[in-house]
Amino acid sequence: MKKQTIYIIICILSFSFAACNNDDDIDTGHSIFTDIPVETNAFDQWLLKNYTYPYNIDFKYRMQDIESDQKYKLVPADYDKAVMLSKIIKHVWMEAYTELAGPNFVRSYVPKTFHLIGSPAYDSSGTMVLGTAEGGKKITLYNVNDLDLKVIDITLLNKYYFETMHHEFAHILHQKRNYDPSFDRICEGKYIGTDWYQEADRDGGNTNAWKQGFVTAYSMSEAREDFVENIAMYVTHNEAYWNNMLVKAGETGASIINEKFTIVYTYMLETWGINLDDLRDIVLRRQQEIPALDLSTIE
Repeated sequence: MKKQTIYIIICILSFSFAACNNDDDIDTGHSIFTDIPVETNAFDQWLLKNYTYPYNIDFKYRMQDIESDQKYKLVPADYDKAVMLSKIIKHVWMEAYTELAGPNFVRSYVPKTFHLIGSPAYDSSGTMVLGTAEGGKKITLYNVNDLDLKVIDITLLNKYYFETMHHEFAHILHQKRNYDPSFDRICEGKYIGTDWYQEADRDGGNTNAWKQGFVTAYSMSEAREDFVENIAMYVTHNEAYWNNMLVKAGETGASIINEKFTIVYTYMLETWGINLDDLRDIVLRRQQEIPALDLSTIE
């Protein structure tokens, strides 16, 4: 009897949904779901032209359960904000590396899937997850719906997206060719794993970490995270920010940071031919060019 009742309810609901539609056309071209057939829209064509064909990247902005981490409660990215972020990523991140190292470098090492999620993700400690990378094959960016189409805030763009992009890309590079293991020994015994968030300042800053010789609180989690955080923070912030960090770190903290960064800088230059000063100049210039970009129109 219970099974029969459920079946009837399903039938009624199905009939109701069909009736509510009244045979109106469904805008499948802008659907946020992928479990129903969708029409290819102008944005899809733009992504093919700007991501897939030149870089062999599958840029996913529609919600896909199979691509999402099921332990988080997530919502899809808004269509307009996905368009906005795809253009900013292309200009500030991908084309920065292309300008410096050429398209073949980016094509060879960039993750082959980008996946956008509208909402933030939070781990068991309540810490916001800004992005994830899976074996160098996919980067997932969260909190896309927090973008403001009218206000370009470079600080927030760095915090939510570009520090993450540079961080995860640096992981890919050192997984291909490892860095000098002497880096790991500089702060050996000081890494605290998942308790890193306890070392963040009350306002979310990193002054406490700086004094201990780390560029961010998160870099205190483990050595490889420390290594890539140095790259991410250096290229997304100007010289004044870096110098202020060293001053506030104090003599001991600054000495440790400089010792580690020397290894990081040398690794990127000698292993990959990437001068981090040059990369930073390009990234910062492209950041300032964002307001001049057309972030909504699809050519």
